[in-house]
Amino acid sequence: MKYSSINNGVPLLMGLDLGTSAIKGIIMSASGDIVAQEKKATKLLRSKDGNRVEFCAEEQYRIICELIRSMLKNVPDKRSVKAICMAAASGNALLLDKEMKPLTKVASWLDRRAIEDDIDLKIDPQKVYGSAGWPLNSKWFPLAQFAWQKQKNADVYSQAKRFCMDTDYLLFRLCGKWGMDYSTATTFFLQDQKKLEWNKDLIAELGMPETSLSQLMSSGTVLGSISKKASEQTSLSEDAKVITGSFDHPSAARGAGVLASGDLLLSCGTSWVGFYPIENREKALSQNMLIDPFLSPGGGPWGGMFSLACIGENINEMLKQLIDAPESERHKTFDALAAKAPPGANGLRINPLKDKRLELMGACKEDACRAIMEGAAFCMREKIEELSSAGIKANNITMAGGPSQSPVWPQILADITGLELKLFNGQNAGAAGAAILAGIGTGIFKNETEAFTNIKREIKVVLPDKGTCEKYDYLFEASKNV
Repeated sequence: MKYSSINNGVPLLMGLDLGTSAIKGIIMSASGDIVAQEKKATKLLRSKDGNRVEFCAEEQYRIICELIRSMLKNVPDKRSVKAICMAAASGNALLLDKEMKPLTKVASWLDRRAIEDDIDLKIDPQKVYGSAGWPLNSKWFPLAQFAWQKQKNADVYSQAKRFCMDTDYLLFRLCGKWGMDYSTATTFFLQDQKKLEWNKDLIAELGMPETSLSQLMSSGTVLGSISKKASEQTSLSEDAKVITGSFDHPSAARGAGVLASGDLLLSCGTSWVGFYPIENREKALSQNMLIDPFLSPGGGPWGGMFSLACIGENINEMLKQLIDAPESERHKTFDALAAKAPPGANGLRINPLKDKRLELMGACKEDACRAIMEGAAFCMREKIEELSSAGIKANNITMAGGPSQSPVWPQILADITGLELKLFNGQNAGAAGAAILAGIGTGIFKNETEAFTNIKREIKVVLPDKGTCEKYDYLFEASKNV
């Protein structure tokens, strides 16, 4: 990639996006010039039955330090990087001892031990939803993970002096202070989202003193400065500030300029997540959406999310069966094959939200690839229409994540939903949103709206094709009668 050149002394901002399978980072100027960009794979540790999904906190920190050092090679004056901020696919639980060393590996949000062991949380799911903002419709995420540790690993749990996620642990490693933003705390399930404080009933149920939890604060808050040790490990200046970030999808919304009601961010990763800025939290609650504080503490909208859970993972599994190519080349082949098939894939329908195994019934690979892309877009349309009927409308879509880089998929999505689709920041939206929060924390930007106005942006607009839309409308309605 060709990076923008930058003069010494120009203030720079570093944003990291801690994904489930990879960590991405950018260094950005206040005008949106990308000075450096890096991506490094992470490693999940899975048990044979797939229920235990973990990773090593120290390994994650090592990867982040390596990624930061690599990006800083493109910066002549390291002191010009004024702040670092992280967005994250959070919901990963970690126990620390009295010396703030890990007692356990980090339990990933994908960990299913609490489900398989039928852990009884002894709480009212609806009451938790009203407080935390996320439905407790599965025993994933830290609330259940800590309950599992308390019941199944009691000796270790009793030694814990700090209950955290990997995100606030990483902030501690960088600056020596404990803090968690309200957005990230939502995935912790232990926050009262409206009161912006820890839910005392839940932490008492888990035997957690409030002093063993991080201080809660707004996204874009200065937590501290880079410590001497972290400076040596990362090459960041000790003057650089560590800024609180957010959950990854609200960060991507910031990075893509999805800030107002009527906007919809489609963030494509392991799961596909639709993110709506929404004025009425109660309306989002009525639709069982995932709710993020987003811009609300400052008078802006809340964020309402829905998830097509693990659809990206299912698609990758199907592609492994369909395309015999190295992973780095697989998606290029996927795009090329899908481009050769007509809209409708000659009658082949695939639902990647439900299917992992392909049943081609004699269909060619070209139709199969097209049907996978169309199937994901039909799932998205179904959810968009469901929310629209409840008064939560989308006037446009901004697409982020790997599929946004496809030369085929965005047009399919625009044609199936009938909505104008925008492409901006692509796979960097989460990291760009974190960099924007770094700028807010250091006073370079007043708020997200000012930041996005200042950023030089080249937005590609994909318009629905009327004729193709009509064909997809027919196929969509016909599918309801099957």
